[in-house]
Amino acid sequence: MSLLSIQDIQKAPKFVKVLGTVTGVPAVLAVGYTAISHLVFHRSNLGTATEVYLRATGGGKQLLKDMILLDNTILQSAETNDRRYTIPSTVTLKVSTDEELLDARQVFHLNRRPINDRAIIYLHGGCFLNQPTADHWKFLDTIAQRTRAEVIVPLYPLAPVHGALEALSFLERVYRNTIEKYGASNVTIMGDSCGGGIAASFAEHLPSLDLEQPARLILISPWVDMTLRNPDILAYESSDPMLGVQGLQKLGLTWAKDLDPNDYRVSPVNGEVRTLRNVIVFIGTREILYPDARLFYDRVNATGVHAELHIGHGLNHCYPFFPIPEAKWAIDRMVELICND
Repeated sequence: MSLLSIQDIQKAPKFVKVLGTVTGVPAVLAVGYTAISHLVFHRSNLGTATEVYLRATGGGKQLLKDMILLDNTILQSAETNDRRYTIPSTVTLKVSTDEELLDARQVFHLNRRPINDRAIIYLHGGCFLNQPTADHWKFLDTIAQRTRAEVIVPLYPLAPVHGALEALSFLERVYRNTIEKYGASNVTIMGDSCGGGIAASFAEHLPSLDLEQPARLILISPWVDMTLRNPDILAYESSDPMLGVQGLQKLGLTWAKDLDPNDYRVSPVNGEVRTLRNVIVFIGTREILYPDARLFYDRVNATGVHAELHIGHGLNHCYPFFPIPEAKWAIDRMVELICND
């Protein structure tokens, strides 16, 4: 997700729901609003309301356009990202939560029970700078409740102090421990935004570690090319209320550190995808990451590896996290995939 959390939308649910259902306005306006939502953007009223709210509040894009403000944010992150993290107090999880330290880093376990027969390793988004938001935990709580899976959330090392190589090394430890317990065929790796990119890079990296691929790779609005040099992106920047190319490029270079940003360990769109297994991508058409996510899917699909592309028409970055009908369908499909034996 972007630097500003989707929880900002959750703070104003009445605004979104009222605008989404056009309550209290003349019928002709309601009909017009619905027509625009469905015929022009091919999305629900709530989907349109969400974008209206994002644009009204800035949606995080301003931070990614103001390089001075972004530099200050990066410097601040260098001081805060290695501090002990606690799940936001606004979140009440219905599943059990345990925490352990692995290589002095926190790893959270949701829904860890004796009856678990599978696991999910989830890599959160946040532009490589942020720890999981309340929205991540709410989403994962839902996934955990609806599956027989233990959900493992490793707090991988963040920029600017740390980078891609450190994250992959840490995730190797997490993955080895997980497949030792469950077996690779019972493990799903998931991630959103930059976490989706890390998940894809890690899966491409597994053959070099002589490790088996997980059962599936589920990517939500994955950021798979740190350079964002795909010319097709230009057509999407104005329609994306959350992300900005210039700021993301800077963050991508910060994450790469000494690696070439085109290296697959940074930008998995350039990696070897033939060894992957069951790749599922969820992406919205109103986000700048859409062209590269589509390209990544096309590369995987062309190899004959099973792949699915679920396009959120007219929807924004990380749309499965939003309080909209389209998110329900996406989550239903994820649960179905995770529970597939």
